Amino acid sequence: MNTELLGVVVMYAITVLLAIPFGKYIANVFRGDKNVLDFMAPLERLIYRVGGVDPAREMTWKQNLVALLTINLVWFVIGFVLLLTQGSLPLNP
Repeated sequence: MNTELLGVVVMYAITVLLAIPFGKYIANVFRGDKNVLDFMAPLERLIYRVGGVDPAREMTWKQNLVALLTINLVWFVIGFVLLLTQGSLPLNP
């Protein structure tokens, strides 16, 4: 009982302690200020260029809906295939 309670308290403490630096980081990102991951900007621009994405333009609600449904369909198919082939996958007990 005590170890379980200690584990819960430790997890809450870690969450609260990490909330402040992550919150500051997210605020810097949304404000457009410099942050620790700015060195990844060339890779980000390359991914945008390959994907044909304009990072300055927002998506409409229709584009957002299509993206949401597409990614949900992809994950559904992946999960379905995993469940269908579960018996023949390696490391299956």
